[in-house]
Amino acid sequence: MPLTPYTGPFGPPELRHLLRRSLFGCSLGDMAHFNGMSLSQVVTELLTFTNNTTPPLKTYWLPNGGTPDPALLDPDVPFGSTWVNTPRAQGLNPDPSFARRQSLGAWHVGLMIHQERNLREKLVLFWHNLLVTQSSVVQMGETYYRYVQLLRNNATGNFRQLMYAISTDPAMLIYLNGYLNVAGSPDENYARELLELFTLGEGTGYTEPDVQAAARVLTGWTIQLTSGGNPIIPQTIFVPFLHDSTDKQFSAFFNNAVVQGATGVNAGQIELNALLDMIFTKDEVSLHVCRELYRFFVHGDISPQAETDVIEPLAQLFRNNVGAPDQMRIVLDALLTSDHFFSADIRACMVKSPADFVVGTLRELEMPMPAATVPEAQYRVWTEVYALMGYCGLAIGEPPNVAGWPAYYQAPQYDEMWMDSATYAIRKQIYEYFTVVGLSTPNNLYDPASEGLTFKPDLVALVQQFSNADDPNVLVSEAADLFFTVPVSQSVKDQLKTGYLLLGQVNDIYWTNAFQTYVGDPNTTDPVAQLVPVLLAGLFVDMQGAAEHQLL
Repeated sequence: MPLTPYTGPFGPPELRHLLRRSLFGCSLGDMAHFNGMSLSQVVTELLTFTNNTTPPLKTYWLPNGGTPDPALLDPDVPFGSTWVNTPRAQGLNPDPSFARRQSLGAWHVGLMIHQERNLREKLVLFWHNLLVTQSSVVQMGETYYRYVQLLRNNATGNFRQLMYAISTDPAMLIYLNGYLNVAGSPDENYARELLELFTLGEGTGYTEPDVQAAARVLTGWTIQLTSGGNPIIPQTIFVPFLHDSTDKQFSAFFNNAVVQGATGVNAGQIELNALLDMIFTKDEVSLHVCRELYRFFVHGDISPQAETDVIEPLAQLFRNNVGAPDQMRIVLDALLTSDHFFSADIRACMVKSPADFVVGTLRELEMPMPAATVPEAQYRVWTEVYALMGYCGLAIGEPPNVAGWPAYYQAPQYDEMWMDSATYAIRKQIYEYFTVVGLSTPNNLYDPASEGLTFKPDLVALVQQFSNADDPNVLVSEAADLFFTVPVSQSVKDQLKTGYLLLGQVNDIYWTNAFQTYVGDPNTTDPVAQLVPVLLAGLFVDMQGAAEHQLL
C-alpha cells in the first residue's frame, strides 16, 4: 500500500511546519519566498539543489611578537585562500591540523546559517548522524572536508552508491580502522558498523560470523599519505597483497551466500560490490534507512501504526527505486508530502536540536553577518556560533560515538535529551545574547577590516515586515507565528502585549504613537518612542524563552 498523500489545506501553518523541519528555522523571508506555492511545488524546490559550495579558507594565524602572523601557521597556504588542496608538509611545528579542522567546522556552520532554501544542509546533518565519522579522530581536515563533500554530493542520491563511496572514503577508513584491516589480521570495526548501524540495524538477524566474513571482504583498503616521499592529500588505495582472497561464507540470514574470493588490483572493488549486493537483498536495509529518516524529520518514537502506515510503504518505495540515481529524493518527497507528516500529533512534537535552535534563532531574527569581503570576520563569527551549538550538545563534526547523537536513537527519550536543566540555561543565554547584544569580532585580528565589527538584529526593521506593526495586537500575533510552533491563546497574546509593548497601559495607542514616532525619526527625543527597540527586545526575549519556542 503506498504512503497516503496529504490532501488537506496548505496554508501558513502547514508551510511553517514543513519549512521548520526542512530548514534551520523558518524566517519571514522563507515564508514570503514560498507564499502561494502548492505543497508539491514547495517540496520539489526543497529537494532541488546542487553542491555549489566554495571550500573553507585559511583565516588563522599565530602571534609574532604580539602581531598576528599567518606565515607562522600553515605557511604553504596564503591567508584568505583555501587549504583543502594543499598537503600538510611533514614536520611542521606547529602542526596546522587543528586550525584546519576548526576552519572546516566554522565553514560548515556558515553554510547552515547562509543556507539556500532547500534541504541540502539538513540532509548533510542527517547523513552525518547516520554515517558517522569524528573530526577529532580523523585529525586531517583535508580528509574530513572530502567526507563532508561526499555527503553533500549524495544527499538525495542513491543509497547503494553512497554506501560504496562511504566504505572507501579516507575519513571512514581512518575513523573505523579500515586502513588497518588486512589479511591474516582482520579488523572488524567497520564491518560491524556497516551491518549494525549503517544498513541493516541492530538485532535484525545477521550473526557474529557474518561480521567476521564481511571484515575479510573489506581487507586491503588503506590510505596513501605520500607519493615519492612527498606528502599528498590522503587518498584511498587498494593493496592486493593485503587482501584476503579466500571465499567468504555468510549465514542463513543471507541465504548462505558466498562472496567469491578475488585477486588482483580490482579484487577490493569486486568483493565490496558483492558484499553490498548481498546486504541490499535484505528488506531490513530499506526499513532501517526509512526509520532513520522518520526519527530525524518526523519523530523519534515510531508507533506500531506509523510502522505500518509510513515506514513499510516508504521502505517499499525505497526498494522500488533501488537503482534510481535520485532514490533518496523520491523517498523524501513521499515522506514530506504524506498525510502523516502533516497530522496534528506530528506538528511541534519534537524538541529543537541545537542546530535548529541556534541557527534557527539567527535566521528568524535575521541577524546580519559579516560579508564575504571580510573572511576573517566571517570565520570568527561562525566559530562562535559553532561553539554555542556545541555547548547545547551538538558540535558539528563531533558526534559522541559511532551511533551518532543519542537524541536520534536513544529510546524512549529521543529528542527530549536535547533539553535539560543545563542545556536550557545555555539556550536562554544564547537567545538573550543574540537578541540584545548580538555578535562581534575582536580588535586584534590580522585583517584590520575584520576588527571590531558588531552584528545585531534590527528588531524594528524585522517587525516592519509584519502586516501592520503599528497595531500591537497584530505585532504580537505575527511574532507568535514567527517564534511559536504551538498556537497560544488570545489571553497569552494580550498579556505579552500589555506587559511589553504597552508597559502596563490599557490603550493600544500607547504603542502605535511610540512606534510611528520612532520609525519616522530613530533619533527622536520622545522618551516613549526611544523605548521602542527596548520594548521589542523584551518581548522577543520573553517569547523565545517559552516552551512553544523550543519545539519543532
